[in-house]
Amino acid sequence: MAGGNLKKFYLSIVLPSIMAIALFIISIFMIIIPSFERNILDRKKEMIGELTNTAWSLLEEYHIEAMNGKFTQEEAQQMAAGRIEQIRYGNERKDYFWIIDMHPSMIMHPYTKELNNADLTEYMDPNGKRLFVEATRIVAEDGEGFIDYMWQWKDDSTKIVPKLSYVKEFEPWGWIIGTGIYLEDVKEEIWIIKKRLFGISILISATISVILLIVIRQSLKIERKRKLAESELLLSKQKYEALVEASTEGTLMILNQSIIFSNATFNKLIGYDATTSKNFEDIFQLSLSKVISAIDDPKKSVSMETQIFCADKSEKEVVLSVSEIKHGTDKGYIIVTKEITHRNQIEKQAEQLTQELQTSLLLMNQPIRHLVKDILKCPAECSIQEAALLLSRKNRNAIFVQRDEEIIGIINHSDFLNRVVAENLDTSKSVITIMTSPLIAISENALLYEAVLLLNDRNVSHLGVKNHDGEITGVVSRDDIAAMQQNSVSHLIREIEAAQDIDHIHKIHNRLPVLVNALIESGDNTYNITRIITSVSDAIAKRIIRMAIENLGEPPCDFAFMVMGSEGRMEQTLSTDQDNAIIFEDVRAENLELAIDYFLKLGKKVSHDLNAVGYKFCDGDIMASNPKWVQPLSRWKEYFTQWITQSEPQSVLEASIFFDFRGVFGNATLVNNLREHVNTTVDGKSVFFYHMAQSILKYKPPLNLFGKIIDQNHSGVQIKLDIKKVLLPIVSFCRLYSLFHRQDETNTLARIKHLYQLQVIPKSMYDELVLSYNYLMHIRFRAQSRSILLNKPPDNIIDISKLTHIEVSTIKKIFSEISNLQTMLNFDFKGTM
Repeated sequence: MAGGNLKKFYLSIVLPSIMAIALFIISIFMIIIPSFERNILDRKKEMIGELTNTAWSLLEEYHIEAMNGKFTQEEAQQMAAGRIEQIRYGNERKDYFWIIDMHPSMIMHPYTKELNNADLTEYMDPNGKRLFVEATRIVAEDGEGFIDYMWQWKDDSTKIVPKLSYVKEFEPWGWIIGTGIYLEDVKEEIWIIKKRLFGISILISATISVILLIVIRQSLKIERKRKLAESELLLSKQKYEALVEASTEGTLMILNQSIIFSNATFNKLIGYDATTSKNFEDIFQLSLSKVISAIDDPKKSVSMETQIFCADKSEKEVVLSVSEIKHGTDKGYIIVTKEITHRNQIEKQAEQLTQELQTSLLLMNQPIRHLVKDILKCPAECSIQEAALLLSRKNRNAIFVQRDEEIIGIINHSDFLNRVVAENLDTSKSVITIMTSPLIAISENALLYEAVLLLNDRNVSHLGVKNHDGEITGVVSRDDIAAMQQNSVSHLIREIEAAQDIDHIHKIHNRLPVLVNALIESGDNTYNITRIITSVSDAIAKRIIRMAIENLGEPPCDFAFMVMGSEGRMEQTLSTDQDNAIIFEDVRAENLELAIDYFLKLGKKVSHDLNAVGYKFCDGDIMASNPKWVQPLSRWKEYFTQWITQSEPQSVLEASIFFDFRGVFGNATLVNNLREHVNTTVDGKSVFFYHMAQSILKYKPPLNLFGKIIDQNHSGVQIKLDIKKVLLPIVSFCRLYSLFHRQDETNTLARIKHLYQLQVIPKSMYDELVLSYNYLMHIRFRAQSRSILLNKPPDNIIDISKLTHIEVSTIKKIFSEISNLQTMLNFDFKGTM
């Protein structure tokens, strides 16, 4: 080993180890042993206090008997003193009690008999201390207490040693009872501990010394190997660089999180030398950590789609093929970049079309009962004019003709035009003359596609709907079905993108529950449902932001509109509020006020319009309309640094939704930069993760002692369960571990998958978490969609009495799984404080 490296080794390893040994030994004799000594003395004092109280109780017993007339007071005192004189305790059964009065005079001493009945006023120990006078003073002031003095060793009058006694007054007789401990006993216990600790410290020091010798020897070997490895690494790097340069596709080589080489093809694709870029995220729209986490098997490459940022400010769609390589002991990555061709785009569009067709098929397989409307009726004797006025007043497009409680026909707008107006028919005639009869009807349990087939086959505009008794109780029209078919995702998004005002967007948003209910009734999985809701909400947010920018003018600098909470996790339901913010690039101080003023106006406009559409204002004011959440990138980094490094339990709980942020509009680089900052800052912050874990550990399932679900709201009438509260520990668990392992995903199901891939959770827990999450979201969506169809505001509360036994048992099983999560958290994070 070179002289400089050897010196560095001794300074960095050997010297700190020696200092650690020295500090260890010093701490034993300066801190640990004195602490033991104090603890032993405290235990001894507590012991003699308890013993004295026991003897005091004996005096009280004789006093009570004297009071009851069983003995005279003098007899009671003699018997009590005699009993206490015989009491012995301790290892050798030589420790004792003594009694004096308040004069002081000795009432009883078991060993120093010559003191019995003697006046102790002038009695002093060898150090001149009037110990019995001191005892009377202590009990006169406090009733009890400790005194220290010199006294003979037990029954050996030739040996005088330090002693500590506890004295307590027995007020009815004016007596003071006391007993003590010999400090020599304490010193002996301490000496035994010192000998043991000294032996342990010698053994530890010897062990560390041996380890140091082994380390030094191994370090010399490692240094020689390092020199050899350096030359091999250089050769390996040259080989990989030659491989990258020879590739016909745009190729990068990454080592130690940095781009160390890029070939001419890739440089031509982006318009500059990629190695001049400081960050992977300056070139690609996704983070390097996300790319790395996608690699399950180091022997296999993975592919993913993203965008690259070119020198001319354009963005290109590309497919990345990522392979892991070994460069010495380090991991490196070869990334082959291929621009998406026209054929790829066609395949992508075909996939989207397939999803649309699947959605349409799901819609067409729904029962028609969700589209059925009540019927407008008129009697057969009604005139055409009266029927037309009724139809106009009720704003309907069809009226049913009734005779003797039976529906015999139907008249729609087309009938009034073609059979009355066009033929100049007398409007005083009966409606029977223009009605269509017999009425074509369909069962309320029929499916949507069956209604379409029947409408087309009979060439009619309306169908009567029969209940289970065969009675016509409702109507469904061709227009209703056409409106239902327009609720496909792509159609809704196209309408949103073309909308010119908030009212139009609001009407489109109101159609979303119909689509969601159809998907729920078809048994579609919750991931597809939340994906659809997120797609619609993102499209609405983007359109509202663009409309706001058109109104306010172009922004003064790059920015991104972020969403947090359920929207950030792409887990919105039909009952959700806003959680959003604005992040903009750092600008010069003189331009900061102008930027804040613009983006605050933008935030207020967007939040107001989102509320008008149906996304309620946040109760906690976590919105882009709040100046606190409209800040430059540097300030946002400060926010997260403070939440992470100066965390308090409540502040961590309140800030938890911010860690689910994602961008929906604007410059994605700002959001990626902030995510990288969070991942870097959380590293090693055990206190932060401890506080995050506490909010999950505090969750208590609403179960009584018999395992029965109880009412969370204490209404006493119906057992209500807040599904959002049940989901919270699962969502929080996934958030915590994803942050701990620095994963960029915000969606809970995606987080669960990544945690399983990283082997953070076993396969059994992965399956249970996915099933639990999907089940809770399913019944949550089901309850919300039913509320909307009943014209009730959707929420997260379900009535347990309306669930089946299997559904209730499943919820109880989920409570058990949450308990397993808490056990894992307790093991991983409780000891991190």
